[in-house]
Amino acid sequence: MAKTRTRKILLGSGLVVLALLVGIGWYVVERILPAMGGGEPVVDTVPPELPGDLAGELVILDFSKTAGFRHVEAIAAAHTSLQAIAAAQGWGVFSTENAAVFNAEQLSRFDVVVGNNTTGDNWTAEQKQAFIAWMEAGGGFVGVHGAAGTRYRYWNWYTDVLLGGGRFIGHPMFPQFQEATVQVEDGSHPAMAHFGPSFQHTDEWYSFEQSARQAGSHVLATLDEASYEPKSFGQDLAMGDHPIIWTACTGAGRSFYSALGHTAETYARPDHATMLEGAISWAAGKVGTCGASEPLAQTR
Repeated sequence: MAKTRTRKILLGSGLVVLALLVGIGWYVVERILPAMGGGEPVVDTVPPELPGDLAGELVILDFSKTAGFRHVEAIAAAHTSLQAIAAAQGWGVFSTENAAVFNAEQLSRFDVVVGNNTTGDNWTAEQKQAFIAWMEAGGGFVGVHGAAGTRYRYWNWYTDVLLGGGRFIGHPMFPQFQEATVQVEDGSHPAMAHFGPSFQHTDEWYSFEQSARQAGSHVLATLDEASYEPKSFGQDLAMGDHPIIWTACTGAGRSFYSALGHTAETYARPDHATMLEGAISWAAGKVGTCGASEPLAQTR
């Protein structure tokens, strides 16, 4: 009887261990490997059909395709926020995860592309060239959070020019989400004027390979590293100079990036919605000037 009970206990323990290993394996394959660039990219070749009535004083392409980590809740919350902003302003907005929309004809219908937590290498060579040409001719880009959250290197123009030097290296863990102080450097920018000198925010705080300021970007806000713990698995992610919101220029185009926005709750904040509204207006060239400190290298 005792031996039978022991066998059952061992069998049960073995099944638990097996289930844990299967679960860990699934997580690695489905979440970790894609986030590190190990996933198989899905190539889009047939463009989406755009609505015939896609119009407004300003028209937004809300692009949220992911080939890396997918911020499921944040993407959905950002969709909702952008729809509300567009409705209030009389703007048009089209949401898609089909990268084949990046062609000259369809891009010409948009004023601003919002990189809605898009991650990884989503574009063919032709689509990349169409995106570059559109930006340099005066297009606008607004990237939020995950738009710079891919660790591996796949397109230098995207990280070094469009994102103004935003090469992601990691974020804190244990705790992953921390309240920190964001210090506003340029309160005159249309996206920042409502914040005041500083504000508190809880997020998953990104660190980057270098300060965007060093890449020639115009810094709008920095992170006070004394207000949170910038460590991950023993790695010190402190940057010293830690820009968290900035702008960049490429040709006649304007680019805005904010690392805020891992959680859905961020997009429900009125101050965040106001920031996005100002960023989109600015990126479209409706208000303000580009204001990068110096031209960025045109790396492709």
